[in-house]
Amino acid sequence: MAEEAVIPSYSQVTDEKIQAALTADKGPGAKLVSWQVKDFTKKGDNYACIVTSVIVQYTLEGAQHETTYVAKIGRDMQVASLKTMFRQMFVREGKCLGEILPRINEVMRKIGRREISVAKCFHCCLDEGKEILLMEDLRARSFRMFDRQRGMDAAHATLVLQELGRLHAASILLDKTLPSHDFTKTWTCLTDDWTTDDENKMFKTMTDHQLDGAAMIMKKIPNYERVVRWIEGIKETAVDIMKQSFRSEDGEGVLLHGDCWNNNVLFRYDEAGVPVEVMLVDLQAMRKASPAVDLNYFLYSSFNGPDRIQNKEMFLKAYYDSFTSVLKTEDVSVPFTPEELQQKLQDHMIYGALVSMFLVPMVLSEAEDVPDLDSITDMDKFSEGQKDVLIKMSERNDSLLKLRFLDMFDEMIEAGIIS
Repeated sequence: MAEEAVIPSYSQVTDEKIQAALTADKGPGAKLVSWQVKDFTKKGDNYACIVTSVIVQYTLEGAQHETTYVAKIGRDMQVASLKTMFRQMFVREGKCLGEILPRINEVMRKIGRREISVAKCFHCCLDEGKEILLMEDLRARSFRMFDRQRGMDAAHATLVLQELGRLHAASILLDKTLPSHDFTKTWTCLTDDWTTDDENKMFKTMTDHQLDGAAMIMKKIPNYERVVRWIEGIKETAVDIMKQSFRSEDGEGVLLHGDCWNNNVLFRYDEAGVPVEVMLVDLQAMRKASPAVDLNYFLYSSFNGPDRIQNKEMFLKAYYDSFTSVLKTEDVSVPFTPEELQQKLQDHMIYGALVSMFLVPMVLSEAEDVPDLDSITDMDKFSEGQKDVLIKMSERNDSLLKLRFLDMFDEMIEAGIIS
């Protein structure tokens, strides 16, 4: 029997689960000796689940060793609709890491291409109330998080877009290996979209308050009256627009990352500090839809305006070249031209605007801005409080939030989204 954890923080972490991870990782000869939970993330790094690490002592072939796993643990929310949503997201990530991505990477190996860059998952428990993923600790391979408050630069962004291109293309190849030729029929967890009345009501409450906050910020800026009118006018349909964006176009679509922003990509650097490799993490929002949904999400969540605007053509080329190179390996026809991709991006720009109003405040938040999710009991009261936080963030000196909003809304005006 292994020793008890030095820090008994989370009941989901057990001897049995850690031994299962060890066996999957190190082989059947690895025997658990002891383990210790060690938190390493800070407030604002994670929302949909708890992330910590487990330092494990084990024996193998008569010698003692140490390794570390990252543990993702399901949140036990007090609000039923939020609990349901977070559980759906956790199950989706477990299925993606345990079943879908291994199948995708099998396809990639068969065609002689590098696997999609995601962390290995050594143990997955999706039992309700006991949810946990025990995963590879990418810090051991020198991967680290990009500062979420910094706007992504071209070197980092290019790596992300190339990897998204590879993921999207590989999912098309996976489709062709399935009897249904549609991975959403094989893995139905990819298709949930707030189907209950409570979930729809909860998300509309969150959306309304967030858009109200954005409108209040823009009211204080001269000559942006039409932006305020547009925000106020879109409130009633915002949730429907987002749900529609998550659906495939004319039966087409790719497997999206779904939540691709600064926090959900890790980078490895060379000795000169140049990013040379990216790893996609936090896959709880994967689903099938237009690739433009992933692209808009990334572009309008993770950049300062000038970097996005000045490099957009280069970014789309990096994505498209990576996407097409995978498909051409198998002589699979590319489903859209560069010009059609540009049009898809334009068609989903309104989704990018909604993402920006939701996510940029999270990206730029300080520790005092981040809510205590586990203590939420009333979604309306919580959402009202988050609106107040949003406004306070915009009033800080040299507010990055205000600058990001201005650049984004200027783009939406130029593109004709806001008239």
